[in-house]
Parts: sequence; C-alpha cells; structure tokens
Amino acid sequence: MKIPSEKEKFSERLKLAISVKYSNSLKNSEIATKFNLRHPNEPITQQAVYKWLNGLAIPAFDKIQTLAEWLNVKPEWLRYGILENEKVDVIDETLIGLIATLSDSQKRAILQLILSFQEQ
Repeated sequence: MKIPSEKEKFSERLKLAISVKYSNSLKNSEIATKFNLRHPNEPITQQAVYKWLNGLAIPAFDKIQTLAEWLNVKPEWLRYGILENEKVDVIDETLIGLIATLSDSQKRAILQLILSFQEQ
C-alpha cells in the first residue's frame, strides 16, 4: 500500500473542503474563477487548480489562506491536516489514511454519515 505524499494529502483535504461547500463537483475553471474573485494577489490558472487537485503541487501560504477563508476551513488543517493545538491520535491518523483511499462518492457518503452523528 502506497503512503500518500504531502501533496496528495493536501489534494484530498482540498477536494473534501470543496465537496462540503458545493454538493456538485466544480470544474477547474470554476474553481479558478471563484478563487480569483477572492484572492487579492496574482490570479491562478486552471492548470494550477489541476495540480492542486491531483496531488502535484501545494499552493503558497497566501493562496492557502484564501482557499481556507473561501471554503470555511482552518488554513492549518488545509495545509497540514491538523487543527491548531490539536494532537492526532492513532485512530484519527488511521481514519484519515483510510478515507484518503476512497473515491469521491464514498468520501461524501462517509462525510454525510459523520455529519448525521453530530446532529444526534
């Protein structure tokens, strides 16, 4: 079993954050447009989005901050996978690793299941 790289882990967190915010999948061009409307610095391209979503690159921190604000997640979680002052135990780390291997539709199903637990 291949261990995901940091870029791949970032990609999975970004995909998850986007899928939570938008129930339907967005095209790379839509993500780039929505990002560029919010980011005060240089715009990004569809190719940059492709690299982010396919585990080929991690954006600079200013872009991570813009993504995090837009997607309502913590920048630390988006970049590193943990929340500020949070320790990850073995169970959490195992779950994260297993979830990263699932398809997008399976991840959405797991997300819905977890959200239903929080509503109880």
